[in-house]
Amino acid sequence: MDMSKFADWESPTITPGKKYGRLTILSTYYKIGTYRYYALCRCDCGTDSFLKRIDHIMGRENVGCGCTQREAVTKHGKWGHPLFRVWTAMNSRCYNKKDNRYANYGGRGITVCDKWKDINQFITDMEFTYRKGLQIERTDNNKGYSPDNCKWATQTEQARNKSSNIKLSHDGKTLCLSEWSQITGLSYGTLWERVKILGWNTERALTTPALSAKARCLIARNTYRGKS
Repeated sequence: MDMSKFADWESPTITPGKKYGRLTILSTYYKIGTYRYYALCRCDCGTDSFLKRIDHIMGRENVGCGCTQREAVTKHGKWGHPLFRVWTAMNSRCYNKKDNRYANYGGRGITVCDKWKDINQFITDMEFTYRKGLQIERTDNNKGYSPDNCKWATQTEQARNKSSNIKLSHDGKTLCLSEWSQITGLSYGTLWERVKILGWNTERALTTPALSAKARCLIARNTYRGKS
């Protein structure tokens, strides 16, 4: 290992002997000419004396030298299964802070149930209803991935269930704007404008017929002036 580009650095928090996941810290360094800090580590699997960036260690429960991933693949042998990518992506967005979807999943407390940490259990629960092209969907967007809260859905159905969707309740039904658009014949843009810009209540937004451009401009102008 070439250590010529590294210099000794004494970390106030990560000290020799401290344990993070499978890693035991041996010593700490910084890379000369950068603001990157590293720890020389030993892994429980037997891998010894390798450098790992400190920001890739702190706050991670299952950190290791890469052995956990290798062991998972070796043990389950399911990397060629149609649900392997689904399972991998599900775990990534919940636990991998580098995943660009993490903020909307793990970042807001969405987790994978303990049972589904085992891909074999995930396949047992979900394979019999799976069809090519379907995506996994949580029935309640505020709860995590579990057999009781997940189903398969088409891309369109899943898009309608996104937490960012605007849902309106009227006439005994709660639907998103795209669904109300199909029912009322009003464009999605018209409904969105009525609800988000003009602040109309649900009944008025859904039951008022489509207006001419002139009438819409007049309503918008009055709204900005504080008139109803």
